[in-house]
Amino acid sequence: MAFTVVDLVVLGVVAVSGLLAYSRGLTREALAIGGWILAGLGAFFFAPLVEPLLREIPVVGDFLRTSCTLAMLAGFAVSFALILLLLAIFTPLVSGMVRESAIGPLDSAAGFLFGVARGVALVAVLYLLYDLVVPIEQRVEAIDGARSAVWLGDAAEAIRASAPETAPAWLTDRIDRLMGACGEPPATPAI
Repeated sequence: MAFTVVDLVVLGVVAVSGLLAYSRGLTREALAIGGWILAGLGAFFFAPLVEPLLREIPVVGDFLRTSCTLAMLAGFAVSFALILLLLAIFTPLVSGMVRESAIGPLDSAAGFLFGVARGVALVAVLYLLYDLVVPIEQRVEAIDGARSAVWLGDAAEAIRASAPETAPAWLTDRIDRLMGACGEPPATPAI
């Protein structure tokens, strides 16, 4: 196996991810990920409350009244974005306090390690997608012949082995309950 341009790209992605996380610190990275998770959970809760409000907006409401599913997805998206925005305001404040404290250098070092792990995971997922989508006869030699292809293949296989075949039951149940919260069937627009 030779060192190819793909190895340089992999190294670049991992290094950039590590350096970005180093500059932000582990606290900010963890709060950012936690913010996305909380926004997703909050959107499941608030979407049924926001959806009727969206139907009252001129022009948008007319469009959303045609599909209950579309209206609920719009409610989810708006709820998600607003919660994420609110949490994004507080994330730099909290992480800034940690960075200015005595554990700031430790926060940066832990952030770097997290960033490297995130970069490796990102590249492994991309390799998994390449492995799933590109037929064997159309494989790119620069990718398959790269030194990093060996450990990327192992990481991709570990991801594939740990991924569930179907969506978890709690997730499908929650989505069914969210879509069931639409209530009445959508009103037919007047002609």
